[in-house]
Amino acid sequence: MSDLLQRFESQKPSEFRARSEESLRWFRDQMRGLKVNVNQFYKQSDFDKTRRYLEGRMYTYFYDPKYSEVLPYYDTFPVTLILQLEPKGFMGLNLHYIPPRYRILLLDELYKYAVKDDEDADDMQTRLRITWDIIRSAAKLKWARPCLKRYLTSHVVGPALEVTPDHWDTVAMLPLARFEKQSVREVYAESRNKVI
Repeated sequence: MSDLLQRFESQKPSEFRARSEESLRWFRDQMRGLKVNVNQFYKQSDFDKTRRYLEGRMYTYFYDPKYSEVLPYYDTFPVTLILQLEPKGFMGLNLHYIPPRYRILLLDELYKYAVKDDEDADDMQTRLRITWDIIRSAAKLKWARPCLKRYLTSHVVGPALEVTPDHWDTVAMLPLARFEKQSVREVYAESRNKVI
């Protein structure tokens, strides 16, 4: 799986190296038709496994929601950009709730809020500095609204994978969503209705 991520990074055209809408579209097009086994992705990934979460970072993990029996649908393998830590969990944007073409628009806007804590440090110092209040008030961030979810750390199954910022684009576009009770198409349709 790390070979897959490295291959996409190395094949990305040089003009798309910087984060941009064109770069995200390139990743989306490369992912079309790709089948990914979530268990293999989790086991074979080179990403660090952690139980410590930080605001402004991306994680992917197995999740068993507390109220699964009453939820209309839910994702058992979220890819989440954490906005805010809470006493028993965190609030974040699970990008699986919107179609890849809208992930492109959302990520392109979110990257404007990327900061580096230390310019001389490695890429793991990059994070998003954004709050829900900013998202709610910015029209260009409207696709974040259906993605906002709260997660309880006690219902994260095993350690999470901390996605390095250089792979946010790729992981955001990978077909890793595992929805229960509804199909991906039905989830996307409901998300579009929420935004419109």
